[in-house]
Amino acid sequence: MFSPRQRESGGTAIGNGSKVRPRGSLVCCAVAHGSVAATLLWAIPVHATDDVTSLLGQVKKQLEQSQRQMEQSQRQLEQSQKEIKALKRQVEVLTKRVEQTPAAPAPGAVPAPDAKNVVVMQQPGNLPGRSVGPPTTATGVGPPGAPQPVAAAPVSSGGDKIKISLSGQVDRSEVYGDDGISKNFRNVDNNTSSTRFRIVGEGRANPETTLGTNLEMEVRANPSSTTTLVQNAPQAAANVFPTIRQAEVFAAGRDWGGLRLGFGSTASYLTSEFDLSGTFIAQYVVISDEDGGFAFRQKGAALVPGGPGGRLVLSPNGAFGPAVGSVFNSFNGLVRNDRVRYDSPVWEGLQFSTSYVDDGSWDAALRLGRAIGPFRVIAAAAYANADHRNHTPVADLGYAGVPAGFPDGASLGGVNANPSAPNIADNTADGSQQFDGSFSVLHDSGVSLTMAGGIRNPRYRDPLGKPLSPNLLYAKLAYQHNFFNFGATAFGVDFENQDDVIFNGDVARSWSLGFVQNIDTTATELFLAAEWETLKRSLGGEFFPPFEARAGARIRF
Repeated sequence: MFSPRQRESGGTAIGNGSKVRPRGSLVCCAVAHGSVAATLLWAIPVHATDDVTSLLGQVKKQLEQSQRQMEQSQRQLEQSQKEIKALKRQVEVLTKRVEQTPAAPAPGAVPAPDAKNVVVMQQPGNLPGRSVGPPTTATGVGPPGAPQPVAAAPVSSGGDKIKISLSGQVDRSEVYGDDGISKNFRNVDNNTSSTRFRIVGEGRANPETTLGTNLEMEVRANPSSTTTLVQNAPQAAANVFPTIRQAEVFAAGRDWGGLRLGFGSTASYLTSEFDLSGTFIAQYVVISDEDGGFAFRQKGAALVPGGPGGRLVLSPNGAFGPAVGSVFNSFNGLVRNDRVRYDSPVWEGLQFSTSYVDDGSWDAALRLGRAIGPFRVIAAAAYANADHRNHTPVADLGYAGVPAGFPDGASLGGVNANPSAPNIADNTADGSQQFDGSFSVLHDSGVSLTMAGGIRNPRYRDPLGKPLSPNLLYAKLAYQHNFFNFGATAFGVDFENQDDVIFNGDVARSWSLGFVQNIDTTATELFLAAEWETLKRSLGGEFFPPFEARAGARIRF
């Protein structure tokens, strides 16, 4: 038993918060605490016992609450672990998909020769020093009809050695024409950039060398270059055949350039057509592509040299004079032919090309594409030698048709007073040497200037035996701007003058207004144009000036 002093002393010690020092094991501590608690319960008064009981109850509730929080935390931890496992499974699935998804090479990167499932193979036209035709310079600029600057996605082929890509376009327009006598509408294929498709195959002999094929066909129903204003029916569908534009094999390397063998663009082709105006689909240097089959109509009766030995015969008012395609020519080099062609690598935006044609003709060209401060500049110049080729003499003086029944039986075009097909003279470079070129400058403001020119030195003479000096001068001022968020809008006005194309003293001129609206999301160009043409001839009287308005669309795929 404790004495009252001992009890008081013990109670005071506990009340002062004196701690019982642990002695021995945890069991001893528990016994000690239990003894103290028992002593307190025995020693304190009744009202103090109630306070302790309340305190113990609070401690118990706190312990229970802490236990529930621990259990809740445990459940949250388990849920988080499940979510982490689910995310890991999703990451694994996505990783496998990414590994299986074909990867596009970085810009300028060349896929390995054995690469498979490559989304877009770099086409020659998209790599410096390589070209599908015509060559694309370092700025990625190409004239009308050139392959798209972005390679088409490949399609399935018979094997994985060569990657095949398909691309093309449909280009149609509705034309209204007035030749001074007749007025009519025509639904035509816009020969400025005809309806066509191309299949390009490409493989890598090694990381720096490309081997491939290029097959391009065009399908021109009622082509604008030969459709006449007065024909009473469109071209029969049975007469519309695919025409080969390109059928060649090629090899290209970054360091040495490219070599092409087969039917395709000669080095001088399209060198007179470099154009940054944004309106070339509506108006450009090749006037004959737009209404080449329309005829200049005789304005009043006139004497024309249609008899034997150039004897003059009467051509009545309204007679069909020369076709538009006879007196306008774009001096477009040796065009497309069976040839061997070499294109050098691009150096500082400059590229050299030359080709040798199957008949012995040859040409050479320089192309340039540069960005100079706020200006984007493209230019080309070419020389073509087709001097040994035979030039086809002009039939019926290049007239589309004059009614029969003239004095002495002289007749131009027989009874073909209402021609269904134009009589277009041979105004190519055959039988001559030729220089041509063009340039186009586009400012950041959207203003552009485009010019083209050419001169020809023929060894042949005109139908009356007089010397010829055919030449070309073309100029266009244009403006383009993004007025709408779906594509650029372009406006242009141009002028062209040509002399001595088939007759000494001939002066043919053209003026036009053009408008183009792009719809980028569908690779569509909507176009409108109005054009006036005149022809002055030293003999044969005067001609009505033909007028043409056209509206259409080109959609690329």
